[in-house]
Amino acid sequence: MDGDGGFGSVEVDWDAEPVPNLASYGSYERARGAFEFDVPETFNIATDTVTRHADERGRVAMLQRIERTGGPDDERTHTFWQLERRSNELANALRDLGVERGDRVAIVGSRSDRVMVTHLACWKLGAISVPLSVLYGPDGLAYRLGDCEPTAVFADPAQFDAVGEAVADVGSVAALVGYGEVPPAPPGDRDLRRLAFADLSGSHYFDAVETAAEDPAFVLYTSGTTGRPKGVLQAHRALVGWLPSFQMCFELPWHDADPVLYATPPLAWIGGINLVLGSWHYGFPAFRYDQRTGFDPEAVFENVETYGTTRAVLVPAMLKGMAAVDETEYDLSALEVVMSGSEPVTESLYDYVTETLGANLNEMYGQTEAMHIVTTCTQWFDVQPGSLGFPVPGHEVEVIDEDGEPKGHGEDEVGIIGLQRPDPAMFVELWNDPEGTDAKFVGDWMNTDDLGWKDEDGRFWFKSRADNLIISRGYRIGPAEVEDSIVQLPAVANVGVVGVPDENQGEAVKAFVRPAEDATADDDLKDRIREHVRENLAAYQYPREIEFVDDLPTTVTGKIQRHELAEREEG
Repeated sequence: MDGDGGFGSVEVDWDAEPVPNLASYGSYERARGAFEFDVPETFNIATDTVTRHADERGRVAMLQRIERTGGPDDERTHTFWQLERRSNELANALRDLGVERGDRVAIVGSRSDRVMVTHLACWKLGAISVPLSVLYGPDGLAYRLGDCEPTAVFADPAQFDAVGEAVADVGSVAALVGYGEVPPAPPGDRDLRRLAFADLSGSHYFDAVETAAEDPAFVLYTSGTTGRPKGVLQAHRALVGWLPSFQMCFELPWHDADPVLYATPPLAWIGGINLVLGSWHYGFPAFRYDQRTGFDPEAVFENVETYGTTRAVLVPAMLKGMAAVDETEYDLSALEVVMSGSEPVTESLYDYVTETLGANLNEMYGQTEAMHIVTTCTQWFDVQPGSLGFPVPGHEVEVIDEDGEPKGHGEDEVGIIGLQRPDPAMFVELWNDPEGTDAKFVGDWMNTDDLGWKDEDGRFWFKSRADNLIISRGYRIGPAEVEDSIVQLPAVANVGVVGVPDENQGEAVKAFVRPAEDATADDDLKDRIREHVRENLAAYQYPREIEFVDDLPTTVTGKIQRHELAEREEG
């Protein structure tokens, strides 16, 4: 393409876009040198992604497959017009429930259409949406809800018990909304309004409030290593900050087929939300498969064939599972580009995507505090498997030392990967944590807590986490939260948690447990520990490996020295 028009038959008015067609620059070097963000003063994610496309009634926004147990899956198509009307109705209903500008609304849901409509309604109101994983137990929910103090909580029926227990002591909650049915009353004597999502109705018309680009849009909770999860506040401008990388890593301006994005990450995480929003910004559909069971490699092949997805987001753990399955009976010819992340892609997985699946593979680097800041792009430069790629035009990314000074080139010049502020993709603050917010910066550089280095060509390479964060199947797991959960058991005297290498998951959670004096260190205790974490914290955070120990390395103040446990594991 020459940089004009849109993507396939999807027309884009580039003169009205906050980010130009990057392909029009002709090369990465030109784009990197010439492009600068020009963020609009007023900007609202909902009106940008849905309202402006809603006049074309048949324009498809979401293709959805909903897994059903014991029967055929549901298949649904949602247009921008339908999403606009439903989110307007919900915005009116939320206002009637007392939700005001700046209030938080928590979303604990698994159905993509309902979850995204709830987000859209919040943003139109000027409220702040707070997506939370359906995998959280009552303890995981209680802290997050207590921290963000939502006015309303939306939840799936499967989460009613956990949510009810969690909101019992959260005084801010005035309404509990069930996706599917009216939720039961939570424990205690709380006087809450309880409603079913389908019963929340209002006028089809709603004038979205005018929001500045800097106004808050959503809070996402990410795992911390030294304590509780941290709420990362992102502004409406974040969407603008994601667009250059969205063009590059999905190679949107360089392919002629009508794009359909297979967005696999859960919508409780920024990686799921920004993919759907990026598609909607440009006016093309996102495909969502709402699974009740675990990852199914064959379902990916089925969905690519059935829904004609041209782009797909597949993390290394997914690609490993797919590589073990025969794909030859499926027509995968629609697939043009695969984007991966969460951990470096090995050369064998790179070859699998490019040779077996016949697609280009690009890697994207970012985190909840700043997504889409480094990427690869096969249209602009040679991709080296395992490399994070180059800084996305518009973002100033550097490898720095502890004083914020740039490091040199080469594998012996390992430093902190930093992002310079101001930057539209960068978070606003950590919710209720000004000290934590300040600690994220070294001068004007945001500390990603990732260590890396640059080669002579300027490519970024990931070395390791600077902290003890565990990355398993794309989930970011804070060891402190897992330790706090395990030590609640009377049979556990103390515990230290680290990540250990795992061939399929990247890392697995391992717990070093010192049993209480009267406890029996056996398989039964291991099972109780795993079950406790699954039920009370989150299903993905339980320790797959448990080792009983007589003592744990601690500082003079009693803090677990996790680096010694990690070194013990390596040795």
